[in-house]
Amino acid sequence: MSGRVYAIAGGKGGVGKTTTVANLATALSAAGYDVVAVDVDLGMANLGPVLDIQPDDGATIHNVLAGDAGIKEATYTTDRGFAVIPGTQALDEYAGADPSRLQYATGPLTDEYEIILLDLSAGLSDEVIAPLQLADSVVLVTTPDVVAIRDAAKTGELTARVGGAVEGVAVNRARDDPQTEELIDELGDEVLTAIPNDERITMSNIIAQPVSEAARSFSDLAATLVGEEVLEEIDGQYATQQSVTESTDTSPTTESEPDSDEESESTAPPEPQSTEEPLSEPAEDSGEPAESSTPAPVATSSHADKPPQTDTSSQADTSSEELPATTESDESVPESGPVATAAFDERRSESETFFSDERRDEKRASALGRLRKLFD
Repeated sequence: MSGRVYAIAGGKGGVGKTTTVANLATALSAAGYDVVAVDVDLGMANLGPVLDIQPDDGATIHNVLAGDAGIKEATYTTDRGFAVIPGTQALDEYAGADPSRLQYATGPLTDEYEIILLDLSAGLSDEVIAPLQLADSVVLVTTPDVVAIRDAAKTGELTARVGGAVEGVAVNRARDDPQTEELIDELGDEVLTAIPNDERITMSNIIAQPVSEAARSFSDLAATLVGEEVLEEIDGQYATQQSVTESTDTSPTTESEPDSDEESESTAPPEPQSTEEPLSEPAEDSGEPAESSTPAPVATSSHADKPPQTDTSSQADTSSEELPATTESDESVPESGPVATAAFDERRSESETFFSDERRDEKRASALGRLRKLFD
């Protein structure tokens, strides 16, 4: 066996890399593929916990990259049938992990698994370069927001520089709005899939609901990667309807209805209303805005979500020294670098009033052009 290695990358934190890895692994495993997901986000490892894999004192990818454990020692099996090699967030072990050892450490995996999925970190660093070089193909994950598009393009450019190959783009949190349509139209066939908003995907429930639009989109992406038109599920239910358990309702699922997926899942318990913030990437997604699962147009401006402006007339004589140290108007946002890339709030990037509409359009066109250029 000679398994294929896919790097799931994106540049910006919070676009849905870990969610994509977890759901790709679920879809491929349901179709009978031998899959292992590897957390190579060495600084912010989250793949294990969101899949209910807690090594405690067991080995992790950090131990492997430090030369303290073998790859099999750090491999665990999930209840979804695929394997995972988790990381740790311990700073001491992060310091000892050497990304340059990744190729040698993961080499044996290609003899045991058909598909190896690498969950990359945000930004541009040695721990990103190593898996980009190692992978047979790179999937760029982006949301329709301009900062995510720009950083996906930067990651794609880095991939080309280190000799890697970009498979295409997965558009996560796709919306029924002009920004999403523009992105998909610009990239055309280079869009591998468009995954709709689904607020049921949370930090504690990262796998998409069976037979939901999101599950079908992830399954489509998995099928594309392995060269199949449609994944035929043989080991569990994920994206396709199971006639044995759900044949009582013969009415077709209407994707445009917001509750159709929930109504079609007779085997799934009712979803409790969660107070967790929806996100498509654990931990690193904590800065992402909550979005509705209803595929209706979503405003790109965040002004509607802001509290009413308070009356400042009574503060006219207040000196600048008395003002709070951090306000939206004086907060400094770095313009470049891996840290800035991961921490940038894309809500602000789309709605800052100190940019003219023309300037925002220019920034978006530039980001789209850079991403498109990867495939020209």
